[in-house]
Amino acid sequence: MLESGFAGIISEQSQERQIVLLFVGVLYAVLFVTALEIQRLKQEWLFEKLGDYRKLAVFYLMTSVVAVLFLYLPEFVRPVLLLSMVVSMVVSPIFGMVSGVFHCTVYMLCGSQDIYILLFFLLLLLCGCFASSFLDKNEYFRWGMVFLFLFTFAVVMVFSYLSAGRLEKNLMIYALCNGVLSAAIAIWLYHICSLKPGETREQALKKILSENFGLVREMQRFSSADYEHAKKVSKISEKCARIVGADPYVAAAGGFYYRLGRMDGKPYVENGVALARINYLPGEIIEILKEYNGEKKLPSTVESAIVHIVDSVVAKFDVLDKGTLSSSWNQDIIVYQTLNENSAAGLYDKSGLGMNMYLKIRDYLIKEAKLL
Repeated sequence: MLESGFAGIISEQSQERQIVLLFVGVLYAVLFVTALEIQRLKQEWLFEKLGDYRKLAVFYLMTSVVAVLFLYLPEFVRPVLLLSMVVSMVVSPIFGMVSGVFHCTVYMLCGSQDIYILLFFLLLLLCGCFASSFLDKNEYFRWGMVFLFLFTFAVVMVFSYLSAGRLEKNLMIYALCNGVLSAAIAIWLYHICSLKPGETREQALKKILSENFGLVREMQRFSSADYEHAKKVSKISEKCARIVGADPYVAAAGGFYYRLGRMDGKPYVENGVALARINYLPGEIIEILKEYNGEKKLPSTVESAIVHIVDSVVAKFDVLDKGTLSSSWNQDIIVYQTLNENSAAGLYDKSGLGMNMYLKIRDYLIKEAKLL
């Protein structure tokens, strides 16, 4: 509401139009708060991720201030994609899109009211929302920057021509500068927003293992047996990771969600990755899910190898009867046999799991077979 009010004042709108702008802000505020309330009632990831609405309020205040300052720039130079991208990174792509539409509406009402300007803004905000998704992938990051530059440059050139009916040298320079600045600032924003406000990486990984986390509750409702299996694999993977000096939090979270794809059935890998992305699980966990059972990709990290080892051993123990498992000799044989089969198949060749690590994990699993 303050954003729309200040935008009307800065752009020297008439009193009637300033009142209209204020009402636009009121309508948007109602929609925004309603969306937040829906997320809270459903206990969705957004509510659990933020935890405290004050963080969202401070963050959104900053983006609103920046949005108002953009009014001092020429219309075809305003990097509106950065506004939608940063909201998408910190909150969610849906909120990034919704807030971007609001900013674009304010710019439209405070500017020339050219339909081409509005289409220009809308295309850029969609680009920003999509960019926030693929920047999480290291292998796509460089191409993502190239895409941002080329897309911004092309959109500025096309719509400036449609609006003015001619190509101007100054606009071409503006387009080049806009593309370069958008890509450069996007890199900076990505590194700032890769950790959510007030939340460390460790806290983020712990939060997705909390019993109050929505996806955890869904797994529990889906199958109590799979849920208990997931908890067991998570606990043992964490301990194995600590023993060999790997990341215990990634191993614990990866172990818990390793069989996530079973909730939607075959193909397990694709469905598990899709569910993980829908629920905004960290990229490290999604990579482990991509390597589920080595079906599509072999484990590429020590943590992924640990999760695979523990899951395969626990799965063997789950299907055997208590009589068979009552003998410690039988338990040892199961651990030895399972690990030898996996190792002989070359499943861990690309994971960085050294022989010393492998032996430590094997000895721990034999020693603590009762946990399995």
